[in-house]
Amino acid sequence: MIKREIINKIELFLDSRDILLFYWARQVGKTSLMKYIMQNYFENNSIFFDLEKPSNLDLLNKDPDIFINYLKTYYSWDENKKITIFIDEIQYLENPTSFLKYIYDNYINIKFIVSWSSTLEIRWKMKDSLVWRMIKFDIYPLSFKEFLIFNKKENLSNLVWKKVDLEIINEELKFYFELYFKFWWYPKIALANNEIVKKEYLKQIYNTYIEKDIKDIWKIRELEKFNKLLKVLANQSGKLFNISEIANTINISINTLNDWIFLLENTFVIKLITPFSTNIRWEIKKMPKIFFIDNWIRNFIDNNFELNWDSFENIFFNHINNSYLFEKINFYRTTDKKEIDFILDWIPYELKLNYNWKKITALEYFKQKYWKNWNVVTLTKKETKYSYNILYPWEVGKNNS
Repeated sequence: MIKREIINKIELFLDSRDILLFYWARQVGKTSLMKYIMQNYFENNSIFFDLEKPSNLDLLNKDPDIFINYLKTYYSWDENKKITIFIDEIQYLENPTSFLKYIYDNYINIKFIVSWSSTLEIRWKMKDSLVWRMIKFDIYPLSFKEFLIFNKKENLSNLVWKKVDLEIINEELKFYFELYFKFWWYPKIALANNEIVKKEYLKQIYNTYIEKDIKDIWKIRELEKFNKLLKVLANQSGKLFNISEIANTINISINTLNDWIFLLENTFVIKLITPFSTNIRWEIKKMPKIFFIDNWIRNFIDNNFELNWDSFENIFFNHINNSYLFEKINFYRTTDKKEIDFILDWIPYELKLNYNWKKITALEYFKQKYWKNWNVVTLTKKETKYSYNILYPWEVGKNNS
């Protein structure tokens, strides 16, 4: 098991009384992450409950005092002794809020670290009474750095976020970045050695998502139109999201489209990115862009695993989003259509899959207006007469902008 990058944030709350809630999509290695924390921080005073095991689910659905009695009897737990309880897939509980609140309020030496597979179910089952007792963490798929570690390339992983002058090293990093673009999402896929096996894993995961989560759990009846929406979104990743235009294309109402987009966001498939503005109300009002958090779904839907401009923009978003480096991810667009692909914590980054070394008007304009350094992210890095900071995607970090 590797140390995921999100653990650096989680560590800050491990000694607190807060209930820690991890939520994420399926198959992102959540059980491994929880067990890593358990083994490295709570080895001698913790218990793990997987609620996909019927006996565990039955136990935790009973009166909380029965659960407490079970801890005291089976594990010889004493109320004066601290213990951490890990609960995987807590959304299966009939009333997770009541269970957690009762024990939190009455047993000060019990700490909970729990996982949940959908933010939609959190809205329905997790009540406001836990707001001041709980810290929530989004758990994203593998970052590029983590992907390298999974592929036993620790030396290369240590160079992510750094500038390296040796092209022999950058060429190897480029090779793995393009591999990351194709098959990066799940730890299981990252570890598979055969491309046919990887694609079959993707197919099975995708079919499970569509058949189980979408069709059965969320009761999407117009499945053909929903699949068409996914196809349209895959073709428009990184582009402006025009809700009226897409609703007309698919022949559904705007209300239905809003519901489906909400569903896709809350099952960790897409993310809407708002345009940069110093006025937060304008930022919210303006048309967003859409990106796939699951880049492999985008590739799979498109049946295209080749690196092109659209996929390069989406994989860069994945790389940044999954690394937890930047607090705010935006793009920039003026009324006269000057565009910059990403604004990361106020710093502009223009993407060029194959940069032609020409002047970039939008970067010049942004620097004049906000006095922020300009950056070009490309896979064909060379010197230019303009004073842009030229970066490979894996070099983008807070110290290199």
